[in-house]
Amino acid sequence: MASGAKGTPQPGNSAAEPSSSATSSQRTAAGTAPLGEVVVDAVKRWYGDAHRDALKGDVKQQALLGQMLTEGYGCTADAAAGKDWIDKARRRGYKMSGVYCEI
Repeated sequence: MASGAKGTPQPGNSAAEPSSSATSSQRTAAGTAPLGEVVVDAVKRWYGDAHRDALKGDVKQQALLGQMLTEGYGCTADAAAGKDWIDKARRRGYKMSGVYCEI
């Protein structure tokens, strides 16, 4: 993968994400967000962190990003981009077996 353009789905494009109107109406009595909303946000941030570090050359994050993209974890699934990142990590010597996936 030569550039960061391919395989860079933006966090928040997942169909599982609540709409902004639903989000604002789903506050608890204490004014805090429901746990599901907090988890969705955390996973999107984790995807963003993995993507940033993968672009910087962190081979473990490249493998993780590939798996996240393949499964749509924190982003919109993109199997081709996921495979590209996983292949890049493998070419750099990262052993995938038993770590993030069995591809």
